Amino acid sequence: MSVASPTASRSPAPHVVVVGGGLAGLAAAAALSGAGVRVTVLEARRRAGGRAASFEDPIAGGLVDACQHVAMGCCTNFLDLCRQAGLTDALRRDRTLWFIGPDGDRAACTPSRLLPAPLHLGPLLFSMRHFSLREKFALGMGMLRLARHRGAAVEGTALAWLESVGQPERVIRLFWQPVLESALGESIDLVGVEAARKVAVDAFLAHPDAADLHVPVEPLGTLFGERLAAWLAGRGVIVEAGRAATAIERDDAGLVTGVRAGDLSIPCDAVVVAVPWRQTARLVPDLVPHLAPEADASLAGSPITAVHLWFDRGCIDLPHAVLVGRVSQWVFRPDEAEHRASGYCQVVISASRGLLGGDRAAVVPTVVEELRQVFPAARAARLVDSRVVTDPTAVLSVRPGVDAVRPSATTSVPNVFLAGDWTATGWPSTMEGAVRSGRLAAIAVGRRVGSAAPPLTADLPKNLFVRLLTGG
Repeated sequence: MSVASPTASRSPAPHVVVVGGGLAGLAAAAALSGAGVRVTVLEARRRAGGRAASFEDPIAGGLVDACQHVAMGCCTNFLDLCRQAGLTDALRRDRTLWFIGPDGDRAACTPSRLLPAPLHLGPLLFSMRHFSLREKFALGMGMLRLARHRGAAVEGTALAWLESVGQPERVIRLFWQPVLESALGESIDLVGVEAARKVAVDAFLAHPDAADLHVPVEPLGTLFGERLAAWLAGRGVIVEAGRAATAIERDDAGLVTGVRAGDLSIPCDAVVVAVPWRQTARLVPDLVPHLAPEADASLAGSPITAVHLWFDRGCIDLPHAVLVGRVSQWVFRPDEAEHRASGYCQVVISASRGLLGGDRAAVVPTVVEELRQVFPAARAARLVDSRVVTDPTAVLSVRPGVDAVRPSATTSVPNVFLAGDWTATGWPSTMEGAVRSGRLAAIAVGRRVGSAAPPLTADLPKNLFVRLLTGG
């Protein structure tokens, strides 16, 4: 599929090729198009969107997301891109977080709009019925201690830190583990303390709107692969889906002169490589030698598993729920009434390496039984079909010290730039991190070609108390 502007090829502006049509590449293209730069995006898949992808399913009769993607209120750059492209109508805002405890108790956790940050979290924390008053107090104090934490650049894991400050085992298992693993996509015995701190501060403590969920209500293939691509085309961007970049062409001085896609050579003034780190290492091995497959693994991926279930009737009576103390971590119900009636839902399990001891056949029965334990309507429902989708490198594993090897947008070649949620954005591997990386690359490209790309969208403002608390 190719979506193009008829006037783009006649523009005398500098030409930039973006290799990769995921959120990072699309964000870079959006920022560059606003700076008066001609942009061509090359995406190997049939649709743009990268890992934010959908697949055709005969039961659903249309697109189904490979894995549920969710943004939070703290994801200011992602939400700004959606606003610019007119996509906010496809994002449902959930202010209440639903937790279902080990005994099936439901907790509707809603931050206060009346109290200033971080006091706005009081109603959310104290609504968790599966914790005792002592455990709720310990959880609140643990979050405050984590916000104030200032450690070395490379230190231990989140789990080790939580244990060292005396967080109760139940609080770790029933709050920190599901929350951090869902936010970071990695086990708490592997993620670094600083990554955990970022979740505590930016996603909870910083602002009353920070923890709001923004859930896509359209398939990601439609939202990003069609609507965002069409909006970019209206700004003069050429989006070539189904066309993979096979080589970066460079002159004797090492500068990029073009990008090869099979037999086609596309001349350009600069290139943004916005693909995962292994693909980047294949395209520009001299610029990121520590990422080469034959080198020691400097970066590692973490798997996420999505379990797609179709029952003979609707049985999930909440828009979403965090299932604590179980194999299943989140369950999402679609917005569309016809999909709810069809009994479709999706369960997401982050950090799923070694899931159930590697027994793939046990995943669906385990998840279905857990849903029947907490959703009464599921007990009488018949499972019609299921599909288990695992991405083995869904996100970058934010382990201690990983930031030291995450590259910046610029490289040793003046007209080669990097983007992707695995690059140095200051954020974990999320949709927000991807959009930030694309915008950072666009800013760097703009300096090279003499066009000013817009700056990053600012974080949610922190009041004086939060700034004093976090040392900001």
